[in-house]
Amino acid sequence: MVDTNRRLCLLLRPAWTGLFLACILLCGCAPKQVNLNQIYDRPHPEEEKENLTKTPQASPPKAAVKKAAPEKQWKKRVVTEAELQKLRQKDPELNRLTCLEILARLNGKASYYIARDIKAKRPMKVPLDFHSFKTWSPLPDRIECIKTFPKLILVVKNIPFIGWYEKGKLVGDTIVCIGKKSEWTPRGLYKVEEKDEQHVSQSYPNAYGRPAAMPMALKVYKNIWIHAGDVVGGYSSHGCINLPFASAEALFRWAEIGTAVLITASLKDLQTDLNGCKRISPSGSAPQKASGPPSTK
Repeated sequence: MVDTNRRLCLLLRPAWTGLFLACILLCGCAPKQVNLNQIYDRPHPEEEKENLTKTPQASPPKAAVKKAAPEKQWKKRVVTEAELQKLRQKDPELNRLTCLEILARLNGKASYYIARDIKAKRPMKVPLDFHSFKTWSPLPDRIECIKTFPKLILVVKNIPFIGWYEKGKLVGDTIVCIGKKSEWTPRGLYKVEEKDEQHVSQSYPNAYGRPAAMPMALKVYKNIWIHAGDVVGGYSSHGCINLPFASAEALFRWAEIGTAVLITASLKDLQTDLNGCKRISPSGSAPQKASGPPSTK
């Protein structure tokens, strides 16, 4: 009889244990209420493993996610170093170099000239909100009419700005300096004919009477090259397209012989200029038409 009772207790023990735990949960004695969504919404084990081992991806380059700033969100005035310091204190990403770069892009001159203008208290275009200009570009992020080109360099003369696109998607851009006269940097659809990392001018000397250096140079039409140079303002060259050195180097590494180059008067004229030129193949292997007289540089 004793053995029979013992066996009966052993059989009923799991049931009593389960009933006891259920009472605890129903009575609210559990330390934390169970969220069933945590059970049913769990990812697949392989997905969970992938999420745990996945390395966080770095943010894409700002040149790839540029956004157009709201129209007239700037004011021409004097800006001070004290202002830039306050901006950095509020937002560490807005350090002095970043602010100078924002001002450089907005005013169309190299950042070291911006620093001089700040010191000299010269008025310039200053954003009403620097944060909204951290990813700003005057160029569109996507251009449908050039998406057939694997790579295309776009120069917009009236801004003036340059951008490089992959299948119509902007991947990099910067300010440029083009010809003092409009015809010195003629509109047209060209291609990169040569690349020369240490190119020197055959026409113009530097301040020391030696051939002017034109590093990171891409030849696009006769004597017109895209190269690193002094961007003192938007229209100061003899016809070449000058870029700040870091951007010129990035473009030089990215571009290939045969990469298409479109020089347009404005974004509104982009489609017209593209259609008005003798169409080159997306690879840039065919000859192209140019408008206007050749540059003198």
